[in-house]
Amino acid sequence: MYTKGKLKLLGMVLATSIGILGAGPLKSAANSDALKSREFVITRTENLIVIDGDLDDKGWKNASTTNNFLEFQPGDNINPPDETEVKLTYDKNFLYVAFTAYSDPDEIRASFQKRDQAWGDDFVAIVLDTYGDANSAIMIGANPYGIQIDALNKGDNEDESFDIIYESKGKITEEGYQVEMAIPFSSLSFPKKDIQEWKITFYRSLPREIRSQIVWGGFDRSNPCWLCQLGTLKGIEGIEQKGRIEFLPTVVGSQSSELVDGALKDNDPFGEASLGIKYSFSSDRTVEVTVNPDFSQVEADEDQVDVNTTFALSFREKRPFFNEGADLMDTWINTIYTRSINNPIAAGRIINRGQKNTWALLSAMDENSPYIIPGEERSYSAMGQKSLSNIFRYKRSLSEGSFIGLLGTNRQMIDNEGSGSVFGLDTRYRFNDIYQLEFQTVFSHTKEPMDSLVVSDDRFDEDYSFTFDGESFTGNAVEIELSRQTENWNLEAGYDHKSPAFRAENGFIQSNNNKRIYMSSVWFGFPKSFITKAVGGFNTGIIKNYNGEIKRKYITLFGNITLPRQLRINMYYSYDPVERFKKTDIEDTYSLGLNINSQFSKSLTFSGGLNNGERIIRSLDVPKKGKSSSLWVQSELKFTDKLKVSPRYEQQQMTTLDRKEEYYSGYLASLRVNYQFNESFGFKLLGQYNDFSHSFTVQPLLTYQTSPFTIFYIGSSQNQSVNTLSMNAINDGRLNTRQYFMKFQYLFD
Repeated sequence: MYTKGKLKLLGMVLATSIGILGAGPLKSAANSDALKSREFVITRTENLIVIDGDLDDKGWKNASTTNNFLEFQPGDNINPPDETEVKLTYDKNFLYVAFTAYSDPDEIRASFQKRDQAWGDDFVAIVLDTYGDANSAIMIGANPYGIQIDALNKGDNEDESFDIIYESKGKITEEGYQVEMAIPFSSLSFPKKDIQEWKITFYRSLPREIRSQIVWGGFDRSNPCWLCQLGTLKGIEGIEQKGRIEFLPTVVGSQSSELVDGALKDNDPFGEASLGIKYSFSSDRTVEVTVNPDFSQVEADEDQVDVNTTFALSFREKRPFFNEGADLMDTWINTIYTRSINNPIAAGRIINRGQKNTWALLSAMDENSPYIIPGEERSYSAMGQKSLSNIFRYKRSLSEGSFIGLLGTNRQMIDNEGSGSVFGLDTRYRFNDIYQLEFQTVFSHTKEPMDSLVVSDDRFDEDYSFTFDGESFTGNAVEIELSRQTENWNLEAGYDHKSPAFRAENGFIQSNNNKRIYMSSVWFGFPKSFITKAVGGFNTGIIKNYNGEIKRKYITLFGNITLPRQLRINMYYSYDPVERFKKTDIEDTYSLGLNINSQFSKSLTFSGGLNNGERIIRSLDVPKKGKSSSLWVQSELKFTDKLKVSPRYEQQQMTTLDRKEEYYSGYLASLRVNYQFNESFGFKLLGQYNDFSHSFTVQPLLTYQTSPFTIFYIGSSQNQSVNTLSMNAINDGRLNTRQYFMKFQYLFD
């Protein structure tokens, strides 16, 4: 076993090595200044274009064309394995895009999937930053069958839950495949000008033995701001939107049954209708109101293992209503978590975008309001009653990739005097292509209700209790990070804190009463060999509470490599010299892990991982170290272009250090079967067993979806208690709950 001295020496050696390797990166062949100065000029077509995957319409005859594509991953701006050509034109209502992607048709990876599920396939996309500030852009694409994939790029990450309405069709040919898209201007937000100038690029993903990423004109790796390198789209004139209205009626129905006195009791059938109305004053200002909305999700949240954590779990937002404006709501301190609006009676929002200034206001009356209450070592949770939430967000673009923003949130409980407010400022400032500063500060004021939702003897900030007893208090949180990013080396250092009384009623804050200082260093290499990409680095930090007690010291060493067959291997070693929990100092805990991911072939993908170490057993009154181990495997088998089967298995165990006593052990196992009849019509069957709770869930679901907002689905969900995962146990299991449900929603525009 490593001693503390050896570990410190190892960390110093690694840090020094990474620093030497990362210093003086080689300049990319492409230059970001030259890339951003590119212009793509298009003309208006007067001829009809039918979106059918064929490119023989007269409207394409005089369309602007480019075939200037380079591979930027794994090659550094080299000629790609296959050629790509794109055409672009427009009329008064649509922007038209046509890709011809040359390739051996036998090697093309394509499948019929639900919308936004084809990221592992071949696909092509256009990327648009209509305001040209390099703070966000939308990617609009399709796979060879025309299955749509769109995402919102926010500068440093992508949000795949973002959706817009557009037409797309694809066709595999003898020379490769073709994709046509028609993007309504009514689906885009852009400046209120007669002559438009947008930032643009085109992208192609080519997954073969390796995954080639190909982009129009190349990419300068020495400049980490990808959106800053987009070219300029010119030629679009006279497309202003005015007075456009949309109606979104919805009808839902369900019938549930639950266990009462040992027998399953059927509840009365339930049905209701709702209506959403959206009005676009112009291309940059919209208002939307919805009454009695149904914000239900088509797919249930996947189970998460929480047997050795004391903090609340976060779930991804899947409800389409919150897609628009998502680039505004995300901040480094998670003060806006839209799932805090749980079951609205009514909701409304207005979004105003400008060349420099953008703001949004969201209001909702919620029927059932969740509480997530952060503490130093655990979260408390409860479900409250009616509340009124108001969320305001403002951002002003500065230079490319830089902005300054304000936010304010307030939730007022209707049935008691509880309330919570947050106000803050945030900014990202790029000094140049290498150095960047991120900063956010927020202040909160909380007024607890007087009720028995939360009762606890625990106290915080010396003067207050977690019990809801009408107390009022204020708190604050800060995050600041300075980063240096080049082609081969990223270095970040930062500080953050959350005071003991900081809360965010409309956010997701798991813990507070902490101060952290941290640093991370990552080195990137692109060997032209069997290994196509290599990454190595470390991150380290110290966390203290507001009393000055050291809560945790940590260092993590990691590395990963990319090999043929799109095989990625990641290893990491995490060591905590000390961690304090329940007034007990636990020393020398560690974990060692290995993860593997591979898109092995057209029909098989595989991922898995394992972890072993010595970690804190948090469920004990006096915590101590135990032996921990975990294992997970997941695969996806495509039997045809339409049939996909996805099994997953995850196991976790904690024992005493001598392995003679077991604290917990269990697993999650699931199987998903998807059959997609065409781009709109699909069937899914989910079976999921939770060994920790001894429950088995089955959910069949039939969906028909012609757009992100026009959808019909019918399905059921049932949960039963079973002793183990076997057919006999399932047949003999006790049914606890059952529900049948349907939804029909249609967008009139």
